[in-house]
Amino acid sequence: MLKVIALMSISLAPAVGGALMYHLVRTRAKAPGRAALAVGQIPLTRRPRRAMAVRREVAHV
Repeated sequence: MLKVIALMSISLAPAVGGALMYHLVRTRAKAPGRAALAVGQIPLTRRPRRAMAVRREVAHV
């Protein structure tokens, strides 16, 4: 019985370690873009995205 438990722990340890590493990488904090901005500049994370241009030939076919 002890051998079965040891074998299971050896076989499951890499999977548990990999899942832990994946979780830590996915949930880490993002690095700040730039710490110092000039007066009037808008940070990239706060800047709204503009609408994409659509060609009329493709949109109204």
